[in-house]
Amino acid sequence: MAPMATSSKPRDEFVEANGLTFHYREWGDPRTKHAIVMLHGFAETSAAWDEATLDLAREFRVVAIDLRGHGQSEYAPDQDYTRATQVEDLELIVESIGLRSVTLVGHSMGGAAAICYAAEHPEIVTALVLIETAPEVLRSGIEALRRLISAGDEFPTLEDAIQAFRPHFPYATTEQLERRVRASLRPTDGGGYTWDFDPIFRDPAARPPEPDPGQRRLSDLWDCVDRVQCPTMIVRGAETDMLTPEAIQRLHRRIPGSRVSLIEDAGHAVPTDQPGALSLNVREFLQSLSNTPI
Repeated sequence: MAPMATSSKPRDEFVEANGLTFHYREWGDPRTKHAIVMLHGFAETSAAWDEATLDLAREFRVVAIDLRGHGQSEYAPDQDYTRATQVEDLELIVESIGLRSVTLVGHSMGGAAAICYAAEHPEIVTALVLIETAPEVLRSGIEALRRLISAGDEFPTLEDAIQAFRPHFPYATTEQLERRVRASLRPTDGGGYTWDFDPIFRDPAARPPEPDPGQRRLSDLWDCVDRVQCPTMIVRGAETDMLTPEAIQRLHRRIPGSRVSLIEDAGHAVPTDQPGALSLNVREFLQSLSNTPI
């Protein structure tokens, strides 16, 4: 695809799927039938990708979706946030937008949905980028995520929110940290900030705040992994507390021809900690595929 000039400012779009209204942010030419589709992690929104997409959007159509219950997408009235439902959402959104093929980029929870979508739709997915995603996750990482979203119901100011987030993102600059805060919180009528996702996610009795909605489903994800056919890049933060090197290597072995990319000075939140290095890795991966038949 030839590079094209495009605004760095995303367009806000909405689409109906699975009985809910979904919000997505889009860069590039909407007439293009191929797009890089970005799927964020748990307790984030599509805004988490804003910095990483600046480079990619110069050449590609990019679509970053607010998954159900997150950001400006509707909350599920039946509180169905299973991965199977997320995959069904993605199927309908891709169809509604009119995409004929996609490159899927998923972080953590979004990566798990991307794996299963790719397994179900090998005719649509031309490439897969999995960021900090594996069927086996560490309890330490899950507990750290739980502590983050338990930091408070509301923050009086943006600075208060940044200070609450700072211990959880030691590799992010203040500017990156502010972007992450804005990708996880929304302004309140009173001038403060509150979480930008379904409050049920913060109730550990209702749903454990982890990248996958239930440990019993983790074994199912390996089945999806084994059915992935497209070129795949697996991205790991060097300082992650969510995945072991062994889990990444096992994932690498189960997807033939996949490659592993280690991002230095990044924890689990690679899109926040090192968005420039991430976009460079994704661009180089896609460029390498453009020189060979997919």
